[in-house]
Amino acid sequence: MSPSPSKTSENTSDSDSNQGSDLLVGPFKAEGGWKNQPRNSISRKQKKLFYMWLLENTQFPFPTENERVYLDIDHVSEKQFKYWFANIRCRQFTKHRDSEGNLYFAPNAKFYESCFRMGLVIPHAIPAD
Repeated sequence: MSPSPSKTSENTSDSDSNQGSDLLVGPFKAEGGWKNQPRNSISRKQKKLFYMWLLENTQFPFPTENERVYLDIDHVSEKQFKYWFANIRCRQFTKHRDSEGNLYFAPNAKFYESCFRMGLVIPHAIPAD
């Protein structure tokens, strides 16, 4: 005589089959991907102002608190402001150190392409890479 499955083993197998649906909790929907949430993107006008500031401050692209107030025309959150500048520095600038060990930044070709797309005039000659 073979032992019949106990009630707990049936519950275990049922919970194992439902385990995949438990993983779909949070912002992910099974049928269509991520929830449709507003992105709160930075406006083109705001980005253009940021790039204008960056063109003038390519050596050290870290806006001060006073400059942040001046640049914040669309009331971008502080977190969004910091992340935007951090991403631009990471993706469109190259870190360098001078002979004394001081950190400075040099824009790369992506930065100048972005400025061109924004319709900005580059005030100086673009260095060759």
